[in-house]
Amino acid sequence: MKGNGPAYEIEDSPVNDSIVFLPPEGEKRFFMRLFLKGAAMDRSSGVPGRSRNLLLDPFPRRGSLVAPQQVHGTDVIAASGGAALPARPMADGVLIDRCGIEASLRFADCFPVVIASLSPSPRIVLLHSGYKGTVLNITGRAVRSLLDEKGADPSKTWAWIGPGIGREHYFRKKDEPWTQRGIETFSRHNIAEDGDDVFFDLGGEIRKQLRDAGIGEEMICSVPLCTFRDNDVCYSYRRGDRENRLFLLAWME
Repeated sequence: MKGNGPAYEIEDSPVNDSIVFLPPEGEKRFFMRLFLKGAAMDRSSGVPGRSRNLLLDPFPRRGSLVAPQQVHGTDVIAASGGAALPARPMADGVLIDRCGIEASLRFADCFPVVIASLSPSPRIVLLHSGYKGTVLNITGRAVRSLLDEKGADPSKTWAWIGPGIGREHYFRKKDEPWTQRGIETFSRHNIAEDGDDVFFDLGGEIRKQLRDAGIGEEMICSVPLCTFRDNDVCYSYRRGDRENRLFLLAWME
């Protein structure tokens, strides 16, 4: 999918297919890819260092790899040598603001959110937003922090959402405490109740969080794959994928 705003394309590869996140205007400084269900990711069993090593032939290493232990929170760490493997700091987001370092996150129903900006200087933010992260608004917090910097320009900032589990397939029991937090937090447009089940549109809520934090609608791109429905190309925890993960990898050229 290409246009005047942020876009994506699915690239076939004998090593492992991937989604390429594409900024507009031919911007080439950002490398941002989500590696889908495939041969390399099947072999890696969700281990980030192993995932990266299996991709070295098509994508040579650009630096140490930051691969935080994801805990469904809101902390975002800066990509640095001290945070790189074998260290596994607890966080659900990584900020890249320089060349020579790589960042990664892993997914199996939770939503990847990728933000790239040229102002006040080039940077990439990778976020892991599952149900709890969406309730806690990791996306809105990260965008506000980014745009609060002196010289930040929303017109030079783009965001991509997904793929993650779709609204038809993500539900929780109404009497669970975290379900009540979601009912209180989410827009009513992103909630549907069916008896004791409450369905949540995580992707729709993340899109709202991006807009509310200052990213224009035209600067947001959603990937319309559902990890549960499209289990032939995506890993889904709710479909039984306990170890394997989609692998989000990024760096700046």
